[in-house]
This record gives sequence, structure tokens and C-alpha cells, in this order.
Amino acid sequence: MRFPFFRARAKTSGRGGMRAFHQTRGFAAAQTDRLLAGWRYDGGFTAGDVSAYLATIRARSRQMAKDSPHYKRWLDLWVTNIVGEGFSLKSMPHDGGSLDRRLDIAAAKTIENHWWRFCTLRSPSGQTYCDASGRKTMAEMDRLLARTWARDGEYFVLITRTDANPYGIEFQIIRPDLCDERYNLADTGKGTSIQAGVEKIITTGRPVAYWFKTTATNQASAYSAGQPLVRIGADRIIHGYTQQDEDQPRGIPHGYASLVKLKMLDEYDRAELTAARDEACSVRTYYAPVGQENAIADIAAPENADVANALLADKEPGQAEILPLGYKQEIHTPQHPNRELTAFKNSMGRDIAGGLGVEYSNFFNDWSGVSFSSVRAGTISERDMWIMFQDDMISQLKSRMFLAWLRAFLESSESGGLPVEKYDKFSEHEFRGRRWLWVDPLKDIKAAETAVKNGWKTNQQISEDYGGDYYDNIEEIKREEAAAKGTALERTKANEAQQGQEAGDADQSRDTRGARCY
Repeated sequence: MRFPFFRARAKTSGRGGMRAFHQTRGFAAAQTDRLLAGWRYDGGFTAGDVSAYLATIRARSRQMAKDSPHYKRWLDLWVTNIVGEGFSLKSMPHDGGSLDRRLDIAAAKTIENHWWRFCTLRSPSGQTYCDASGRKTMAEMDRLLARTWARDGEYFVLITRTDANPYGIEFQIIRPDLCDERYNLADTGKGTSIQAGVEKIITTGRPVAYWFKTTATNQASAYSAGQPLVRIGADRIIHGYTQQDEDQPRGIPHGYASLVKLKMLDEYDRAELTAARDEACSVRTYYAPVGQENAIADIAAPENADVANALLADKEPGQAEILPLGYKQEIHTPQHPNRELTAFKNSMGRDIAGGLGVEYSNFFNDWSGVSFSSVRAGTISERDMWIMFQDDMISQLKSRMFLAWLRAFLESSESGGLPVEKYDKFSEHEFRGRRWLWVDPLKDIKAAETAVKNGWKTNQQISEDYGGDYYDNIEEIKREEAAAKGTALERTKANEAQQGQEAGDADQSRDTRGARCY
């Protein structure tokens, strides 16, 4: 833990120092009576806890991602809602002063076009520009990083200058377990400390470097558990995670609060399913009454082989059977699945969904007993959470990616003459995440129409709610109208507009005549 300031030594009064006092009142949550004796003290998301337990929690989270259908469902919801089809860039370079700011439309279009090419196009050999592996587009990288963020609690991206593409830069995804969480050093002697593989300035906590596991002997300057480590500056590493504590150096898997209960529920499901399967396979038992074991037919004898085969053969509906001499049968009534199974799982599922921050009905695919109002209320809360995580991903990942790419772009021949000296101007931008439609979009459209009419919202804000841009829409409409000019489509639209005008005039005329009657 870092201390930005220090206190002078406290003064004491009297020969015995500070006076002792008897506590008569306090907080109930601070009591240590018999019922709360097992409630242990916890220091929060400290560097020590992260270093000691991150590897275990991460490994268990990865196992659940493989084997738990509910956990996989949550990861899919995370990726779909935070990233979806990807983030869209809006470049906003401006000229002029604070009182006369004018958007440089030409520069904005150039930057947006080249960012799109960098994120989506592939080289003649089929490799993408943005991904160092050449396999993924930017949207695919974002989806993988979002999944890693939820499952492992964090993600790492290495920024690399390269000659492999026209823009001179690429990004490489690094597995979080390559950053050695067990490497700690209280003081490097350079004003920094190392916590869970992250080197920080002691006084401020600002990261300056990351220590990664490697087998490259020419760069190894430290060892952890016998494996060489390499130090990479923070200017080349994008490290994204959700911080739960100011001194937390690394991310913890987002499902940490629900992992135990979800694992227990999965094991309960497995046991219940196994019991139901066993009971379904064991329908009846043949036995001899106690004391009459010697008076029954021996079905193991060769002469009774037909009888034994009849007892073991598959049964058909309505079939009756004659038992061998002395035998009785007991038909088993299956007790599994337990009749309380559904209610129990629903209760546990709500706890798990709460820990994962998602709506229970959507998470467990259980829509029984819900109404439109309850689903809408839960969905609004959940979507607010997705927007919050989108904002985290934009600030920690997307903006850093764009700014690193922008400098490389301005220094390349692809910039078309945009001067690198105006980097600060061209760096003005924003990213927009995906948005959602409701089940009744017509009502939302009418509500948006009313909001714009009354000045509560602008057309641009409404377009952003739909994941678009109002000014881009205007340009696209112009292109559509130019393309439709002189075609049957233009004549159809003109006829529809005329018919609408005539219908409006007729309604107005009827209203006027009605007013005159009164």
C-alpha cells in the first residue's frame, strides 16, 4: 500500500500514554460474538491477496467457462452486450478557438476511413492489419478481449511498431497469466515497487512497466519461480481491468462472488441428473421372500435360460410377464428429479445472477411468471451496467488503441498530408458502443419524436441512442436521393408524399366543417 502523505507522531498524555476506555456502544457489524466469530477480517483487494489468489480464481473461472453452461451463457451475454458488432469511431478534429470551433470535416472523414481500413481490411495474403497474428479484425479482437476481461478479470495488449502493414503499427493480445502475479518487490531502488508483476511509482501508484514470463534469454533480467521475466514499459502495454480498490494492481475474474455457488449448483445438477438416470435404468427388482430362498427356481441354470432372458429383455407397453417359481417383483417409483428442484434452482439462480450483475430471467432463460413491466425494469438496469462497462473499455482500450494508431498513421505516407504536428487536433474523437431496441420499437420511435419536438432531446442524441450519427444519416440520405433520382423509386416516394398531403388536407377539412356545425 502506498502512502501519499505522512503524519507526525501522535502525542500522548500522562505517563501511561493514551488512556484506555471501555467500549459500551458500537456498530452491530463490528461485534465479535459467538454468532459472528467466524466472520473474519478482510483487507479488501490488496496487492497481497491478488498475488496469492489470482492464479487460483482465474484457473477456476476458466474451468467454469469450459464446463458450466450457465457461466458460458454469462460470458456470451457479456461479449454480446459490451462489444456486439464492435465500437464505432467518430473523429472530431476542430479548428478555431473556444468561441469559434469548426469541425474539420475533410480531416475527420480521412481519419475515419483509414481507421476503418486498418480495423477491417486484410492484406493480399489474407491477414488483417490490426492484429499481430493476422487472424482477427478489430471487432473480433474486442470480443476476445471482452471475454478475457470477464473470465480472467483483465486483459493485456502489446503495442508494436511494424513494417508488416501500411500503417506501421499492430496490436497483440497477451494472455493475462503471462504477467507474473507472484513477482513482488517492495523497493526496486529506483523509486518504484513491483506488485503482482506490475511496477509502479511508490508515491503515486502510476504503472511504469510490466513483468512478463518469457523464455528469451537475451532479455531476461529477473527470475520468478525459476522462469526468466522481461520488463516492458507501460507505454507499450494496454492493461484493462475493473478496479475494486485503489491499490489493486491486477484484475480479478468478474464472477468471483458467484463462482462457489454456481459450482455447487452445477454439482447439484450433476448429482440430481445421475440419480434420475440411475432410477430410470432400475425400474424393478426380482427377489425371493425371506426364508424361501431354497424353494425358488434357479434362473442361472441352463434349463432356465429362456426365463432369465425374458426377465432381462426390453419391455413393451401393456406387456405382462409370468415370474419363475417362487419369485416376486418390486416396481420402483422414481423419486428424482426432486419435485422441489425447480424452486431450489430458481432461488440459487437469482443469487448467482445478482453476483454476476445480470437479469435472472435472461441469464437462466427462465421467463415464467414475468411481466413486460418487470422485464423492462430489469433490462434497463442491466443495460445501464453494460453501458458502464462499455465506457470502461472505451477509456482503457479503444482510445489508447486509436491514439497509438493515429500517431503512426500521421507519420506514414497513408496520412495524405495530414501533419503530425497537429496530432492534438486530430486526436479529438469518441467511440460509441452498441445500443438496443425494445420489443415495441414503434412506441420508442414516437417517444423520441415527441422528445425532439419539445426540445428534450436532439436528433443527434436520438441517433446515438440507436447507435448511429445524425449527420452521417444526412449524408447517406443525400446519396440515396441522388441515386434514386429519375427512377421508379423516386416517383413512388413522390406519390406517397402527395397522398399523405391529400389525406392531411381532407382531415383538416373535416375538422373545419365539424367546428362550423357546432
